[in-house]
Amino acid sequence: MNSAKSIADGMLKLFDTKKKSGVETFMVSALSGFTSIPGDLYALTKDFLDSDHRWDNETDRIRLITLLKKGATSDDLKRLIKLVVEQYVKRLDEEHLEKMLVKMGGKNAGSFAFKYLFVNEIVSKFFSRVIPKFLFSAGMTGIITIGASVSRSIYTSRDLMKKNSEVYTLLRGAGDLDLLYFVVEDNVEPWLDAIALQQKNSPLANEVFNNFITGLNDV
Repeated sequence: MNSAKSIADGMLKLFDTKKKSGVETFMVSALSGFTSIPGDLYALTKDFLDSDHRWDNETDRIRLITLLKKGATSDDLKRLIKLVVEQYVKRLDEEHLEKMLVKMGGKNAGSFAFKYLFVNEIVSKFFSRVIPKFLFSAGMTGIITIGASVSRSIYTSRDLMKKNSEVYTLLRGAGDLDLLYFVVEDNVEPWLDAIALQQKNSPLANEVFNNFITGLNDV
């Protein structure tokens, strides 16, 4: 597990509009007919050699193709990120929500409305710099022909299941969104680390929150 400071810094990257996002990098490479995301070649090789999970991999491959044929768009990524961030926010107590309220300029600390307004703001800020929906759809459809990306989708989903089965089940039940997790893994993984600390009632969860709130001054 990373330090509280590094986890909080990672969470704040969803607000960072200066850097080119991993989503953009992925879609540009997919539309160009190749992929440059680190780890794809490793995933493809692992898929080829992994005879113990051949049936599971084929099932996940069918799930992914079915998802793409239905027309995956940026809205699906928005739902994925929103569901994960909601898992973090819903575990905050009233004191933490009060602090967050001051930072975000809300008026109803601890209310259901404030929690989800906060989540929506995070997701909106992140996607304000992502390629438009139609381009995302084209990019995702393109990965059907890129075996490495398909393999990465499958194994990243499986890693997510091991890392946090609760979030994995939530995303899979929301329309097989677990198979799109690999696109935003770098941006969302710190939130999973923070959620894991909350689930364990670790004192580090409070440190993560304090560092996160402090970091909001700079976004």
